Amino acid sequence: MEIADFVIVGSSGGGGTIAWVLAKAGFKVVVLEQGTDWYERLHDDLDLAKVDKHNQRLYNASSHDENRFRIERPEFKRRLRGDYNTFRRRDDHVAEPFYAGWTGSMLGGGSVIWGAWAFRALPIDFVLGQHYEATGQARQLKEWGYDVVDWPVSYKQMEPYYNVAETLLAVSGNRKATTQAITKTKWYQQFKDAPYWGPEDWDPKFEFPCPPMPLTPVGAYVARGFEQREWQVAPLPSGMVSNKKLTVESAAARDYRTQDAIQAAMKAWVGERPEFWKKTPEEIWSDSIRSACNMCGFCGEYLCWGVDGPKSGSRVSTLREIEGLRNVDIITGAKAYEVVYNPSTRRATGVKYLDVSDPEHPKPREQRAKFVIVSCGAVQSARLLLMSGPPHGLGNRRDVVGRYATFHLFGLGAKCVLDRRFQGNLRGELAHTGNVVTYDNYFISDNEKEPEKGTWWKAGTMVSTAKKNPLENAIGTVNRAKRTGDKLLEAMEDHSRTIELRLTGDDLPMYRNRVDLDPRYVDEYGFPVARITRDFGPAERKMFDLSRPNMQAVLDQEGCLKMVTNPDKPSDPPKPVLSSSTNALVDLIGDHQMGTCRMGNDPTTSVLDANCRLHDCPNVFVVDTSFMPTGFGLNPMVTVVANALRVGTWIVDESRRGKGLD
Repeated sequence: MEIADFVIVGSSGGGGTIAWVLAKAGFKVVVLEQGTDWYERLHDDLDLAKVDKHNQRLYNASSHDENRFRIERPEFKRRLRGDYNTFRRRDDHVAEPFYAGWTGSMLGGGSVIWGAWAFRALPIDFVLGQHYEATGQARQLKEWGYDVVDWPVSYKQMEPYYNVAETLLAVSGNRKATTQAITKTKWYQQFKDAPYWGPEDWDPKFEFPCPPMPLTPVGAYVARGFEQREWQVAPLPSGMVSNKKLTVESAAARDYRTQDAIQAAMKAWVGERPEFWKKTPEEIWSDSIRSACNMCGFCGEYLCWGVDGPKSGSRVSTLREIEGLRNVDIITGAKAYEVVYNPSTRRATGVKYLDVSDPEHPKPREQRAKFVIVSCGAVQSARLLLMSGPPHGLGNRRDVVGRYATFHLFGLGAKCVLDRRFQGNLRGELAHTGNVVTYDNYFISDNEKEPEKGTWWKAGTMVSTAKKNPLENAIGTVNRAKRTGDKLLEAMEDHSRTIELRLTGDDLPMYRNRVDLDPRYVDEYGFPVARITRDFGPAERKMFDLSRPNMQAVLDQEGCLKMVTNPDKPSDPPKPVLSSSTNALVDLIGDHQMGTCRMGNDPTTSVLDANCRLHDCPNVFVVDTSFMPTGFGLNPMVTVVANALRVGTWIVDESRRGKGLD
C-alpha cells in the first residue's frame, strides 16, 4: 500500500491480534515482520495426502527433530541473525553481549513458540500500588527503589476482553477449579475484604472454551505434593485445543470452532457491547476449524506441527483470518529500524525498514501510514522508539522509554530424578510442558507458623513441568556442568525420569532496570543493539528466600509417589534437588519481558496513556508487553491478547465517532 491506515511492527500476540480487529473493521492494515513465515517455509514437510482412519490428516514428526529446532535454531524460529542484546547489572558496569534469552523471529513471533501457559492476570495485579499502600509496605518498597503503581484500567474493564482472548487462544482448563485454587489460599483470605475490588471480580462466570488437558504422571506427582502441603491444585490453563471427550473418536469431538466460541463470549459480555462486538461471529470470523492436540509434548520452544493449529498463537488464528483480505498486506523479512516522525505536527508518518529477504543485500524501504502500532517485544520496542524521532528517542521527552523493565524470575526450581529402574515412566510426551498449577505462593507470608501475623510478599505461580527431550539435558550438562562421556549420557537418559517444579516469580518495577541503546555494539546492519541493565532488588531476594523451602518440601513429601522396591535390595526414595542459580544471567533475564513503555495517566512517569498511545505522539501505539505497569507471577500472553482487543476496540469506536484518535 502507498499509505496504510495502520502499519503494525511485529506480529505476535499484540500485533497479530490488533491487526485482526482493525482489518475486520475495514481499515487498511500493513503488518511488518522481521522473520519469515514458517508455515509457508516448511509446508512441504506436511504430507497432506496421508490421513488416519477418521479421514483426519496425520501429524508429521519432522517438527520434533531436536537437533534442528533446539540446537541449530534456524532463523525462522529464533531471532533473525543479529539484534543480539548486551547486558549489565548496573549503570557503572560495562555491558557485554548476552545470548541466553530468546525472542521468536517468524510470522506470529513468540506466540508460535510460547509454552501455551494461558493465565489471566488476577484482580490484585491491577491495583498493586493501592494494595501495598494498604498493607503498609509501599514506603519500604520505595526506599528500596521500587515504583509499584496501579494500572490505569481495571480488571472489570479487561474481563470481557479476557473472555474473547481465551476463545481466540482456545484455552483449555477448569474455571471452577481455577477459581477455587485462588480463593481458598491463605493470602486471598487475608486480602479478600479489601475495598479496591469486589468479591465478584474473583469469580469469572465464563467457562474455558476447552476442557482441561489430561493429568500426566509428572502432574500427578506434583499435585500430590501440593495437596500434602494443603495447597490448592488446578489444571494448568493451556492455549491448546483439547479433546472434548477422549473416549469419543468422531472428528467432531476433536474439532474447535472459534466462531462458536466467540458467540459464547458475546453472550457472556456484561453491559453494553462496543460497536465492533455487535457484529455477528460470522462477520468477524470464518467457519474454519482447528484440530485437537495429539499431546506429543513438543510445545514450548518448538513449532507445533499439528494439523490446523492445535497450539494457539496469532499465526494459526488472527493472522490466518486476515492474510487473504484485500485491505491487508503482511510483509515478512521486514526489519524495522525507525518510526518516521514529523516534529512540526508531532505525529509519525510511517516506518522505515530493511527488506532482508536476501540478508546479504538488504534494501531500505518505507511504509507510510496514518497510524503506527509497535509490537516488537518489550526490549525491541523500546529499542525501536529510542532509534526514532527526536534526539533522545520518540516518546522519550522525560527519559521513561525503556525504564521499569521487568523479567519474570525462573531462577528457582526443584527437580527429582527417579531411580533408573523407572526409565520412561515420566516421559514428557504425554501432554505439553506444564500440567498442574497452584496459586498458594502468589503471596508468601514471612511468618510460616502464623501467616496472618506476617508480612505478605509477592511471589508467583508454581507449575509442574516435564523434560521433553534428552538434548535439553545435554545442553545444560555440557555448557554448565562441563560434563562429557558417561555423565553426559546419564544426564540425557534422566529426561524421562525427571519431575520438575517451576516458580514463575513476579519482578517488581524499578526505575534503574532499563533498556537503552548500547554505545559500543551494533548489529550486522550497523544499528545499535539493545543494552539491558537489570539486577535483583531486596523484594526479589526475599521472594527467593521464602519460596525455596516451599519448593523443596513439595518434592520431599513421603508418599507422593509410591515406589515399588525390590525386597532383596531395598532402596531409598529419590531425593529432590533444589537448583537455584540466582547469579546466572539466564535467571536475571527470564523469557517474559515487560514494562519498558508502561502505560499510565501521568506523562512524567509513563510512556503511554490508558489506550496505549504515546503521550508525546498521539498516533503511535504500543501493544506488546511493554505497556504493562507491573508484571504478574504468571505468563502474560492472555493479557497481551486481551489488551490488544481492548485497544483495537477503542480505536474502532473513536474512529466511528469521528474523533480522529488525537
